[in-house]
Amino acid sequence: MAESIEEIIQNRPTEPGRSPRYWIKTYGCQMNVHDSEKYAGILSEMGYVPADAPEDADVVLVNTCSVRERAEDKLFSELGRLRILKEQRAQGEQSGPTELLVGVTGCIAQQRGDGIVDKQPAVDFVIGTRAIQTLPDVLEDVRKTGQPCVNTADLVDFESNGASRQDAVRAFVTIMEGCNNYCSFCIVPATRGMEVYRPADDIIDEIRGLGLRGFREVTLLGQNVNSWVDPATGMGFPGLLEAIDESIARTEAADGERRIERVRFLTSHPKDLSPRLIEVMASASHVAKHLHLPVQSGSDQILHNMNRHYTATSYLAQVEALRAAVPGVGLSTDLIVGFPGETDADFEATLELVRAVEYDSFYSFEYSPRPDTAAVTQYEDDVPDELKRTRLIELQKTGQYIQAQRNAAWVGKSTEVLVDSVSKRSERDVSGRTSSNHIVNMSGDQALIGHLVDVEITAHAAHSMYGQIVGEPR
Repeated sequence: MAESIEEIIQNRPTEPGRSPRYWIKTYGCQMNVHDSEKYAGILSEMGYVPADAPEDADVVLVNTCSVRERAEDKLFSELGRLRILKEQRAQGEQSGPTELLVGVTGCIAQQRGDGIVDKQPAVDFVIGTRAIQTLPDVLEDVRKTGQPCVNTADLVDFESNGASRQDAVRAFVTIMEGCNNYCSFCIVPATRGMEVYRPADDIIDEIRGLGLRGFREVTLLGQNVNSWVDPATGMGFPGLLEAIDESIARTEAADGERRIERVRFLTSHPKDLSPRLIEVMASASHVAKHLHLPVQSGSDQILHNMNRHYTATSYLAQVEALRAAVPGVGLSTDLIVGFPGETDADFEATLELVRAVEYDSFYSFEYSPRPDTAAVTQYEDDVPDELKRTRLIELQKTGQYIQAQRNAAWVGKSTEVLVDSVSKRSERDVSGRTSSNHIVNMSGDQALIGHLVDVEITAHAAHSMYGQIVGEPR
């Protein structure tokens, strides 16, 4: 067992008058973003402070995603640059601390393990997706032995109270890890493991604490979040949402302050979108009126080959039920084009489904074969890259047209917006989201960040809207 954090801090090499620094590069989904927040929190507890760039860091983490084919190429390109930086440090050609430890974490770390060190000797340590809390021990082991350390143990720990949150308004809360679905294109079971669920009481306690710290919105995270089950009671995900909603209401009643305004969740699987979950989304006052429901394809044959366990017809029925129960609900999805065997008719079925649903937004990707997935062994990647790209462009154009039309319907209406940042459009504007997850930019002071405002929508584009604040912030 390594030394305590206090001993590590005392024995760590550093320069007089200078705090050691860390730099984290994050690829991938919200789960990876939150994992990086956890790593940053651990390093902060060890006495490190953030660096502005890897050139000024003592420890560099590259937190990886392996969902797309080029993710590994990006990783080793980054590691190549870091190798040069380490060599320059060792030769005194680059200013800054003499020590530079390079680590790889996340999904590729879990998947490749020792293979990363074998391919790129500049890597000092590798930590898998379920071994985040071992970072202090791993760093100490590397320093003591001078040898690379690889830890991909199954040590699920949902602890995130010490996470260095990147956002002062919105916070991520992990409620489960892993996935049991084995979609044929998906690498998650190989990198995140089987589903493990966090107890409801722990989830509610963390959300209560985030409210007391001033956060206004939380997003519940899981690879298949709506399959969550409480390990102790067997309560399902709809029950968890109700319990969170009731806890927030009790806290507000007890201290007379509005704290957490909205609870979101990512990502849901259509097979687990139950009538009960739709009912809770309609009735729970703090649950945001937005659902991310990945469909992947509109072709029943492709859905079967993807091992998705639903049809386009059953998916459309779920959308109809959701919109009937939750008026104005925002709906987003994920789509893959060019899955093995996808014909022109299959792709047209996807376009037809997109037109029928009229998504508020979606993420779309070209299929890329991934190791350790069923699709690699079962199907030939027979859709040419050029055709994949052509289909992706057509799909995105269709989606952008629909999104612009849907956003146009907001003009002249007023809606409630939680202001969460300075606008990307202009530093004179602020930005926020509606309950339905629509982005709204507006003229306003940065003091509005963290407040709810009513906004009259005056203009729109495909991906956002613009409006004027009416009334007082709250």
